[in-house]
Amino acid sequence: MAKQLPTRIGDYMPFSKDWFAELRQCLVVMGRVIFAVIMRESRTRYGSSNIGYAWAIIDPLMLLAVFIGIFAVLGRSSPVGSPVSVFFVTGIVPLLFWRGAVGQGATAVSASLGLLTYPQVMPADIIVARILLEAATTVFVIFIFIVGLQLVADVSPSWFLGDPVQLLLAMLALFYFTFGTMFLSSSLARIIPVWINIWGYMSRPLFLLSGIFFTLEQMPESVRYYLLFNPVAHLVEWIRSAAIPTFESDVYSITYPMAFGTVSLIIGLVVDRILLMTGDEEIVS
Repeated sequence: MAKQLPTRIGDYMPFSKDWFAELRQCLVVMGRVIFAVIMRESRTRYGSSNIGYAWAIIDPLMLLAVFIGIFAVLGRSSPVGSPVSVFFVTGIVPLLFWRGAVGQGATAVSASLGLLTYPQVMPADIIVARILLEAATTVFVIFIFIVGLQLVADVSPSWFLGDPVQLLLAMLALFYFTFGTMFLSSSLARIIPVWINIWGYMSRPLFLLSGIFFTLEQMPESVRYYLLFNPVAHLVEWIRSAAIPTFESDVYSITYPMAFGTVSLIIGLVVDRILLMTGDEEIVS
């Protein structure tokens, strides 16, 4: 006799009033857990003083100074017709957000095993909390850079707002792609502990090959062909094309990084579900 499929979720019929009430309660609990994890992560990462938060600005500022210095020594100007500082900010900040979030995903579970002893806390909660903290920090850094460049170098904020709607879509796409690859990174680290070290070596060349000091449009066809396999390069090109009024590129793809992020998220979720069902978390302890 064939086994009858269940028609209920918990004690309630799917999509009934009680089912939605239970779903709402679960989302409230999840929201409180994520908020608590964000508070814990912010204190752990930046400390309780303002100096700790300053490092979030110092890191991209140092990179900005180094690349501007290199361009000045070589006598090069911005390839997009904007101030050099605008060109580098639109590349450095998104790339640091992506690289930092994926690295944070790799250590999310192993650094939070104590939290996972609480039944309300799931690995996904920690990942969501970490990417939200990373995103909030990135938005703060962008704001400081825009205001700082206007005050110090007389660079108008309009250099960052060529097409606000497209820029918002590009930033949301970057967030989605980063969340997918971050979830995959977390799952890989749970089954392959050495992944944390592998990512440390991989992230450096990827950082340099993602358009931080060049645009895809200016590269020769033979070189661009290989660079287009890098989904992050598409996102950086899209962000620059939307942000900088004097630059418009049509060589990037929107669907490719979105598909890459979706596949990464699905794989990460499947691995996460398998580990939760089997209870096999000893590998990271």
